[in-house]
Amino acid sequence: MNVIQYGNKEIHFEVKHGKRKKTVAIHIDLTAKVKVLAPQGLEGGKIREIVQKKARWILEKQEQIKRRRDSHPAKEYVSGESFPYLGREYRLKIIRSSLEHKNRCRLVNERLLVEIDGKAEGTGEKTVVKNALMDWYREQAEKKIFERINYYTRLIGKQPKSIKIRNHKRQWGSCSGNGSVRFNWKIIMTPISVLDYVIVHELCHFLHPHHSPQFWNKVQSIIPDYKKKRDLLKEYSYQMEGFS
Repeated sequence: MNVIQYGNKEIHFEVKHGKRKKTVAIHIDLTAKVKVLAPQGLEGGKIREIVQKKARWILEKQEQIKRRRDSHPAKEYVSGESFPYLGREYRLKIIRSSLEHKNRCRLVNERLLVEIDGKAEGTGEKTVVKNALMDWYREQAEKKIFERINYYTRLIGKQPKSIKIRNHKRQWGSCSGNGSVRFNWKIIMTPISVLDYVIVHELCHFLHPHHSPQFWNKVQSIIPDYKKKRDLLKEYSYQMEGFS
């Protein structure tokens, strides 16, 4: 790990050399870690000089990320807490039950209703509620993603060989050369228009594997305001952190 000094602050950064021709890119992830992508052979002194020039911008970006993360603390899974679903917030209501259908979640009268074993308490109760809610989210994600993929494959002309719903920590979606696509179940928390953007993004990679101008032109032909959806997706990425 490399480090530079800016005023009374230190900036730690990782350097990754790749096939970039001339330019250096500085990337700050959702945890505020700094990664510098540099061309092969570029000496460390030059990289440090570039990072030093961007130090103020890096610190401002890290502070912005910290504020956003602080505004989306980890979930406690208690009654009254709000949870997003398709871009709207719904209050959680926990009901203790002795019936056979306990430990399940349903959307009832604008509430996320979770029925749990009446004997569950403490950290055990939190785990039960979390598992029931996450199972519900995954079920809804699978239904909605399959539905939207069926619609967009007709527009794009490519049908995935397999569709998988996964629990990625930060990635929203991915595709592979063998024709399979994977989606993070947390995408069901975002508005349907944002979910559509993620689906179209991945399906378009079957036509254009890289983020080339041709790729973005194809995405834009289907989602004209894809840049707005992409920016909105970044905002929801901070909410993802609270569901780890």
